[in-house]
Amino acid sequence: MSQDKASLLQALDAERDNLWAVLADVDPAVDIYPGWNKRDFFAHMAGWDALMFTIFRDTVAGIPVTPYPYINVDVTNAQFVAERQSATVEGAKLECEINRFALKIFLESIPADAYGQLVRFPWASETVTQFVEGAIIHERDHARDIIELKQAGKL
Repeated sequence: MSQDKASLLQALDAERDNLWAVLADVDPAVDIYPGWNKRDFFAHMAGWDALMFTIFRDTVAGIPVTPYPYINVDVTNAQFVAERQSATVEGAKLECEINRFALKIFLESIPADAYGQLVRFPWASETVTQFVEGAIIHERDHARDIIELKQAGKL
């Protein structure tokens, strides 16, 4: 899916818009994934965007990326959800939107010719392009999962 910077960022926005539209009518009390209701889902998204913000902030500033105690994706997701247990659905969604806005500022500030450079993430090194492509796929996969649950009458 190699695309230019502008197309990648537009696709990232489009996938988030689609995901939010798919989530709009989901009952906040119903589990989307086992043990994750709508607030927890937003907490998951907010946590990842916050972590990515930190990584790209440090990368753009040219300082070493702050180490993150990454064990695996499930542990990290559980931490993000636990940290936001006191949030409301609306508060968790707002945090998602703020964190994504901040992250996009950094992604936009990276010159297009630097999108091929490696960035160190807690799990591996990826280019900026690979990161954005992965984020697009991540949100597309969540939207597909939610649509399938709706079609099966589970949401």
